[in-house]
Amino acid sequence: MNKDKKIMLLYGGISAEREISIITSKEISKSLKNMGYNIVEIDANENLLADLELHKPDIVFNGLHGTWGEDGSVQEILEKYGVPYTHSGIESSKLAMDKYKSAELFIENGFNHPLTKLMKIEEVKDQNIFEFPYVLKPRNEGSSVGVSIIRNHEELNKYLSENKFRNELLLQQFIEGPEINVAVIGTNKTGSIEIDPKNEFYDYESKYFDAGKTKHIIPPRLESDLIKKVEGLGLDAHKLLGCKGISRTEFILDKVTKNFYILELNTQPGMTPTSLVPEIANYKGINFDNLINWILLDATQN
Repeated sequence: MNKDKKIMLLYGGISAEREISIITSKEISKSLKNMGYNIVEIDANENLLADLELHKPDIVFNGLHGTWGEDGSVQEILEKYGVPYTHSGIESSKLAMDKYKSAELFIENGFNHPLTKLMKIEEVKDQNIFEFPYVLKPRNEGSSVGVSIIRNHEELNKYLSENKFRNELLLQQFIEGPEINVAVIGTNKTGSIEIDPKNEFYDYESKYFDAGKTKHIIPPRLESDLIKKVEGLGLDAHKLLGCKGISRTEFILDKVTKNFYILELNTQPGMTPTSLVPEIANYKGINFDNLINWILLDATQN
């Protein structure tokens, strides 16, 4: 791509994942500058349309995470302005961020998914749907923000106290087994990695702030046919949601049934030093600069 074209890099944002977006975008910025691109960096907020009109970029690299940045809201602004942008479009972004609607679609199309109930937060305390342990998570968040395994009433009360600002929660069946993440680049390149977190599961701290204590195992410690199967499921999920560019899909391999259960799909995976997609890409022979360059070029393709 012509290096004189102006690239607007969006970072920060207004979600609970602002801190991660800043870290992600620092890495993206270094890479774009290393490749000689002309970039302007914008700490994005509700004035984004005015920023677009002021700087008039030729392309936008969306380095945001979480609500607003990757739930279709920013994508709607970018579509309104009429500029090419990285990652998935409006509908795919909305669907992937809504863990309840995407779960319904996955189940309708034959994926295994943990039993899930959408509940008002005031209803959760008196629930008797699942025995302990079970999982509580927000309907619309990323990076495992607000996700906890609930093993007793004390943990439930603590969770509800810390999350009383939420209107809805997903109450979800707990599946025990190794977590496998699948990266999709485009429509045919896939790779996978096994996560052995330092904490009980691959939570926010384990993803970004554990100083390497979480083990990233690549390739996963699975038979080759299971690796092929889960990578195929990741690609199927990417296509089902109509994703563009890259995605990362989380699966759990049930240790009893040996079936893969899809948990969620992320349309804008992290690009931090501990993020999984760059690690998978590097294992497949795609270094970080090449990955960022591919994402940028893909944004210009219809």
